[in-house]
Amino acid sequence: MNTEEKKPKSRRELVRTMGQSGNYWYAMEESKNLKKGKSLEVIFWKSPIALYRGEDGEVRAIENRCPHRQLRLTSGIVQGDEITCQYHGWTFDGCGKCTGISHELGKGKAKDSLPNIKVNSYPVQEKYGLIWVFPGDPALSETVKTPAIPQLDQEEPWGFIPIDVKLDGHYSMMLENVCDFNHAFLHRKFKPFTDPHLLGTRREGDTIWIDYETDMSQSSAVKTAGEKKGAGLENMTLWYQYPYQGSNTADKYLHWLFMTPIDENHTRCFFVFLLGPLEIPFINKPVPKFLRKTVIALANKFYIIPLLGEDTYIINEEMLGQERHPDIQHLEFNPIVGEFQKMSIEKWEEYVHTEALRKKKQKDDKERYVFTGAGLTKKELRDYNTMLEEKEEAGL
Repeated sequence: MNTEEKKPKSRRELVRTMGQSGNYWYAMEESKNLKKGKSLEVIFWKSPIALYRGEDGEVRAIENRCPHRQLRLTSGIVQGDEITCQYHGWTFDGCGKCTGISHELGKGKAKDSLPNIKVNSYPVQEKYGLIWVFPGDPALSETVKTPAIPQLDQEEPWGFIPIDVKLDGHYSMMLENVCDFNHAFLHRKFKPFTDPHLLGTRREGDTIWIDYETDMSQSSAVKTAGEKKGAGLENMTLWYQYPYQGSNTADKYLHWLFMTPIDENHTRCFFVFLLGPLEIPFINKPVPKFLRKTVIALANKFYIIPLLGEDTYIINEEMLGQERHPDIQHLEFNPIVGEFQKMSIEKWEEYVHTEALRKKKQKDDKERYVFTGAGLTKKELRDYNTMLEEKEEAGL
């Protein structure tokens, strides 16, 4: 019998087991994909959520579970501004409250005389063509803001077409990928950046800034449609503004990445690429306004999506490497990777802590329904509260 104690997980191993804090707004779906009177399922760290658009055009977000037989509510139908389970006809509003039951238990009863049945609900809003959900403490949703993109908030917003990438990998792998320019070799076909030099990093609150010097003029897209063939695009600033990532090159070409963790092996990624000055190929004249959306669609199809395909492929390979060699320490040379992992662990542990305290208060107040933030189980929070009590008893 092996009595040797198991070694504690490395920082890399630990972060790969964690989700993201639910106390932020997460892009869950493109608005265009949810039609009036329809529903669909999205997942935030193992927690299924039903999105549905009522006849009034508003989107609601509730737990995707009928408490009767645990069926997915998205297998049912949207009626008016409510959603009804397909099996026994239990109906729920956007606050998660059961407002009607089709069989004898509820037939003919007024809403206020029905049994008090409820599932979790989540704040939801639409912005930038995306549906955003706040999966954590709903009391924080009024003060925590969605990311602000100045180019999309101004009087004449920049045109863009969001790119939805379903990643077979942990969200932290994508985060590390997009900010580590040392993988320029992977993109030797498209050459979005060449000869990169890390100038420095700094953390300000919950934002990590990264500055690179790199040559972008070798990119086939920049050569074809970039202003002045990429002249003056030698410096790029990237950021991890938890839980969002982005970059800025000369205030002309920017991107944002909104990641929604599904589980340890899957992530939903929404990319927003903002392309400033564009030129008509070969004649070097600015692309007229009425053609910009077409040019952006072509850039996405023939350059950006294939480029991202190289990243998703390599992250699949990284996942395979992790499965085959889980205990072998990485030889990591880029300091930003460690900084990202530290922040990700810190914010997840903060989420567990605040949710454990919130759940304890709900129980102390004898609330009828105690709902944890999405991504956390009651057992996780119960174990965490037990640990806090044991530490308190031990005087620690």
